[in-house]
Amino acid sequence: MNMPVTQSLRPPLASPPPVASHRADWIDVAKGMGIFLVVYGHVARGLVNGGVPMDLWWFAHADALIYSFHMPLFFLLSGWFFVGSLTRRGPKDYLVGRVATVLYPYVLWSLLQGGVELLLSGWTSKPLAVGEVLALGWAPRAQFWFLYALFLMSLLALLLCFKQPRRGVLALILLGGVAFALQRRDWPMPLALVSSHLLFFALGAWLGARRMSASAASRLLLAGALVSGVAVLWMQSQSVDWPKAFRLAAAVFGTCLVMLLAIALDARRRGAVLASFGRGSMAIFLLHILVASGVRIVLLKVMGIRDPAVHLVAGVTAGMVVPWCVWRWAHGRAAMALFEMPPTWRQRLLGHRDIRTATA
Repeated sequence: MNMPVTQSLRPPLASPPPVASHRADWIDVAKGMGIFLVVYGHVARGLVNGGVPMDLWWFAHADALIYSFHMPLFFLLSGWFFVGSLTRRGPKDYLVGRVATVLYPYVLWSLLQGGVELLLSGWTSKPLAVGEVLALGWAPRAQFWFLYALFLMSLLALLLCFKQPRRGVLALILLGGVAFALQRRDWPMPLALVSSHLLFFALGAWLGARRMSASAASRLLLAGALVSGVAVLWMQSQSVDWPKAFRLAAAVFGTCLVMLLAIALDARRRGAVLASFGRGSMAIFLLHILVASGVRIVLLKVMGIRDPAVHLVAGVTAGMVVPWCVWRWAHGRAAMALFEMPPTWRQRLLGHRDIRTATA
């Protein structure tokens, strides 16, 4: 679902690792590539909204390309570990994990970022009202719509799969396909967000449940890329007016290509930096808007720099590196409460039992 311009959301790989229950480095590489696209997209949109002169042809085409698949990619990767996590941890532990790592940062950062934007409304490209910040229960804003939709999907997936996860995933795929086909722009925001992206979460859950090795995943992803790529080219060449089918094919094509590239980079041991960014992708996702907006304000308002290349390089670099550094520094400290629910709170939700540290 393309958001408006004013809004936007381990052990080493061996042969053959069950990716549903063991984290593969190539998944983190894919997440690193995905979070880079998220940061770039938001920085570029912020520059256009802020009046920085941009090559609008390049911006429009790059924006359309990135937004055709980068969030479906994240929903698919989020679903990849669903069955393994639910089977290993049980329904209650899984639900607490979703509350701790999805709902908690959603609420916290919606309020934190919203509060900062309220204070800086005179400096930002879009003034913000208090009501927009407090409407987080039914109208998620900025990038946080992704966490909102992901939590709702997790609840739905848990409801369908808590007794028989593998069979429940098939029902989830069917439901996601029907919802995608029936979705309408005038639906309430929660329903619109879930219907637009549930299918990708469900497909990720199905893929992860198959416990494929990287080589098996490569073959399946290559087939998906070929089929979806042919579909995109055919619809374009025939001028077929099937917007939902085109969106689906484009999303599958882009997602498959990114994952194939991630597997290739990891196999050649050239994806270590991307994998590290992927492991810190939640912190980058939560913090990058504030960091990149701050960089834009300093360059534009304080230093008078309007060169879009400088803004893009500085904004994307700071938006990736600063949150990653904060995340690394926070590990083992109370500051990790910025990114996930504190362990003592989880213990209370679990009835004072030991917490399992898996956060897949």
